[in-house]
Amino acid sequence: MAGSTAIEWTDATWNPVTGCNKISPVCFNCYAERIAERFRGVEGHPYQHGFDLKLWPTRLALPLCWKRPRNIFVNSMSDLFHKQIPKEFVNRVFNTMERANWHTYQILSKRSSILRSFVNDKISH
Repeated sequence: MAGSTAIEWTDATWNPVTGCNKISPVCFNCYAERIAERFRGVEGHPYQHGFDLKLWPTRLALPLCWKRPRNIFVNSMSDLFHKQIPKEFVNRVFNTMERANWHTYQILSKRSSILRSFVNDKISH
């Protein structure tokens, strides 16, 4: 988890989920997978299981600790709309974003249909 980052278009990263799997040709050059797989097998490292999907509930409140407004890249090491992430967990991520509303959140996803369904469900309730 980075309070700052070298990514030029954002101020910080927040990864309440890590890991993913390839779903498009663009995924074959995934920087996140390359980073994570370097640490596979390193006991105690956050990526000791490489790029396997993992939920990190202990990271959910992190943006609440950052008092200065930031542009935050959500799940720079995953896709928040991965099919195996429970909708309840995604709701918890969004609840944190709503509570820490002084930040700007940037979410990238290759799973636009799941993202659209999530947003439509939120709007209809």
